[in-house]
Amino acid sequence: MSTRLIIFDLDGTLVDTVKDITNSLNHAIKPYGIKELSVHDTVKLVGEGITRLIEKVIGEENYGCKEDVIKRFLEYYTEHLTEYSTSYPHVMGTLEKLHGYKKAVISNKSEALSRALLEKLGLLKYIDLVVGGDTVSEKKPSPLPVIHVLENLRIASSEAIMVGDSPYDIEAGRKAGVKTVAVTYGYRERDLLDKADYMIDGLKQLIPFLYEEELMLERRREKRYPVPEIYRKYIEMKIRKVSGDLIDVGLLDFSEHGIRIKSPVRFFVGELIDCIASIPQSLTRDVTFKAIIRHWVVAGDGFIIGAEIKEVQDAVWFRIFKRVHDFISEKEYFHEEGE
Repeated sequence: MSTRLIIFDLDGTLVDTVKDITNSLNHAIKPYGIKELSVHDTVKLVGEGITRLIEKVIGEENYGCKEDVIKRFLEYYTEHLTEYSTSYPHVMGTLEKLHGYKKAVISNKSEALSRALLEKLGLLKYIDLVVGGDTVSEKKPSPLPVIHVLENLRIASSEAIMVGDSPYDIEAGRKAGVKTVAVTYGYRERDLLDKADYMIDGLKQLIPFLYEEELMLERRREKRYPVPEIYRKYIEMKIRKVSGDLIDVGLLDFSEHGIRIKSPVRFFVGELIDCIASIPQSLTRDVTFKAIIRHWVVAGDGFIIGAEIKEVQDAVWFRIFKRVHDFISEKEYFHEEGE
């Protein structure tokens, strides 16, 4: 099913808030002689809500002052909410272009502060629902905030995506059964986001991503040509990550625009791969092309991977493989042994 709802994280995804949070933390801890934080320090600590943030900053030895530090932080942060905070590049323009979709924000900061931040930066008018760390009984990475959004906006999990910069966002989305999109420009390193279904380097890339998703759904309705085990030996496939080693894979089926293969190793969604197809009995040269990984599942001792073909003339690819498919499937022994 196509996407109807986009759920966004707030800090590190829509808005860069780290300097105002850092200033508020330093104000809150100043009377207690706790070491002042840099913006870099704060980036490594945010993501689990204000209470947990304060606990990590003050340490167990200062738990006695926790409530006062939280109070001082909230008072200062409320007054300086957008002194330095700004939306990331292309956020407002992207939200404007997503007018055909329901949109929600889930943050681990309070709902009131989340709403106020969005309002002050002119983003609230684009959002249908705001969920804060105090809206439901659990915060991200729990799936409860995501489930709350799905139920309130009456959208199925298969029709929603979660967009965020943190493993907490990815975990919450996956547990709730929605597709996840990691943004790489936020507060977490790219290698911490590898469990996301997709990655984008800027929010404006969400527009072509959604377009490609619709295109993929359309292409999944194409006629597919299975490659039964009985004659996979006639079609030899090798793939590799760009500049990596070649890996032997089994071609399971193909269509005019895609392939499905059995691979001994996993490839990440969105990864570009080189493909080499050989048909010794039929072709005088290999067919080479690039493909983009679109999905994968664990299958026994390997992985079944679906990829969309890129950088090859579709007509050439399709004509060659369909001809081989038809030729082999008409062989008498194939019908005798069957599969």
